[in-house]
Amino acid sequence: MYTTTRKIAGGTFMVCGDCGYAISMNKICKTPLQSATDMLKHMSVHNASRAFAPVVEHVTQAEPEADASDELVN
Repeated sequence: MYTTTRKIAGGTFMVCGDCGYAISMNKICKTPLQSATDMLKHMSVHNASRAFAPVVEHVTQAEPEADASDELVN
């Protein structure tokens, strides 16, 4: 999910492959526990959005079906 990217001007970043969110390697080295927590929170948001995406898509695309019993009545 995260890839390491090195800029020509200097600096190395961990970049999210899904949305492009970047965390500086300097920040990761200075505050490793906080950076790891931030990365896990970020990944959990992606996982949660994937988990609920089929439900939301199904609900928004659902159309009411015609009642077959109304068509049979004269």
